[in-house]
Amino acid sequence: MPFILDMVHHNPGEAPFESAFLDPAHLADRGFNGQVFKHLNCAATFSSTGIEVFPTGSPDRVWLDTFTTERECEIAAAKAQELTVFYHLDLFVLPKRLVEHFRDEICDPESGRILLDRPRTLELHRILFDELCARFPQVDGFIIRFGETYLFDTPYHTGNGPLPKCGGWDPLYGYTEAIAGGKAVSPWTAEHSAACTTLVSFLRNEVCERHGKYLVFRTWDTAPDRLHAVPENYLAVTDPIPPHPKLLFSIKHTALDFWRRVKVNECIGIGRHPQIIEVQCQREYEGKGAFPNYIMHGVIDGFPENTKPIGLTELTQSPLFQGIYSWSRGGGWYGPYLKNELWCDLNASVLAAWMRNPQRGEEAIFLDHVCTHYGLVIGDAASFRQLCLLSAEAVLKGRHCEAFDRILGEAILPTALWMRDDRLGGRDQLAPVLDFLGTQGLFDEALAEKDAAVAIWQEIQQLGGSISWPDETSRTQVHTSVDYGLRLFDWIRHGWHVMAYGWQLDHGIDSIKPTLEKAITACEKARALYMELAENPACASLYQGRYFSLPGQPDVPGIDATLALYLTNHE
Repeated sequence: MPFILDMVHHNPGEAPFESAFLDPAHLADRGFNGQVFKHLNCAATFSSTGIEVFPTGSPDRVWLDTFTTERECEIAAAKAQELTVFYHLDLFVLPKRLVEHFRDEICDPESGRILLDRPRTLELHRILFDELCARFPQVDGFIIRFGETYLFDTPYHTGNGPLPKCGGWDPLYGYTEAIAGGKAVSPWTAEHSAACTTLVSFLRNEVCERHGKYLVFRTWDTAPDRLHAVPENYLAVTDPIPPHPKLLFSIKHTALDFWRRVKVNECIGIGRHPQIIEVQCQREYEGKGAFPNYIMHGVIDGFPENTKPIGLTELTQSPLFQGIYSWSRGGGWYGPYLKNELWCDLNASVLAAWMRNPQRGEEAIFLDHVCTHYGLVIGDAASFRQLCLLSAEAVLKGRHCEAFDRILGEAILPTALWMRDDRLGGRDQLAPVLDFLGTQGLFDEALAEKDAAVAIWQEIQQLGGSISWPDETSRTQVHTSVDYGLRLFDWIRHGWHVMAYGWQLDHGIDSIKPTLEKAITACEKARALYMELAENPACASLYQGRYFSLPGQPDVPGIDATLALYLTNHE
């Protein structure tokens, strides 16, 4: 397969991960044939404009020189292992001094946003790619993202996304209207399609035609009604663009972000252009490898909870399919921060090996990998596989809510995104879920699912204890991560009980008070037991009982605040 690419996506604004997947030799050993890095656009000086963007002796120039040397080193190391090299770029991101000089010719005078249709915008990006291709000739291509633009790691640059802003869709409004049988108002218009076509056509001409490099355009977003997962929108953008052997589109295998209980992306396999499929191996919404979560069986052969359990085995039959774009590490923000990469490595390695020889099947590749790289004998390898398959079921039941998610038709963000990165939301984040469960009389079903998740984790713990590991390090890694999963989802289980009974109390069911009291006590105990893991040096960093907010933004109350509320009210 031409493209078996991998990227370590460091958290924006944080210290880079320490990862074996940064080592090109490790990637080659695991079966990847390409490595993806970020931000090469920030090495451009734009000297041909005559503007001194990075003045000699300035802090900007010191940063640029260090940054450029780092890019040269990573390119050389990847090429030494005969890997193709791609750079993942955010557009539009330009040096601050350059933007200030050309502000009147590239920016909206009111908002200050760099606009696609301003007279100098594309000209400056033509200069950008001219310089990058001349300065870094060993780079094979560029992966362009337009859905998000982060400047945390580029202190002397500024910018924004290249397309008109999309507004009007919000997860909570989406839920409300879905429950009522309506549809969220689509923010993607013909204007967006035309602008996107203009952008891709420009990039095709500059990157593929003029410089002979690969262009991979990411159809990135997480809404159910924009470009990424709506075939009509995808075709409206891509059909007017002439195919080119070095132009590809990159599409997530899921219709939204990397969540369970969302349908397979219907844009895969349609249109005129080659495609690569994106797969996240360190699932940002499912622990990031802090606890067991083997998802390659579902990715390759289809997740059983989907109405149509379609996986890569079926998707890759399309003649348009040209490979995968894997994120072995990274995605999202914050933690959990890992002490080892066992679960990320397992997902990424099985994926790459399967891509090289899909006829062998996922199970055979899994067993071969754990015997070869983890030193398990065949009987223990079979037990470990059972543990891994159970982990996917335990995470699904513990993190999601089938009683609520089934009404969404696999088309809207599941379970209100109440749990993400290393943050746990509470009753505020779960309000639409709790309201639906309460009004429909489905609390018993939802709580039974959380109890079942913990029972599966207990089974996983027993399985883990039955396996003979060849070394103490491997044994500790597995046992610690299993214990992490069991304790975390026990805390979650009791938290859901508190929120369910609290909702009933808030709605006038006073008889629930004794049950709520017991749930609060159990939740406090489970939380304390989980927090003891902080003393284990082999353990990943822990989840926090507050909800997600971007760096620099105020804290958002989560499950801890919910527990405190009901504890105070009860007292």
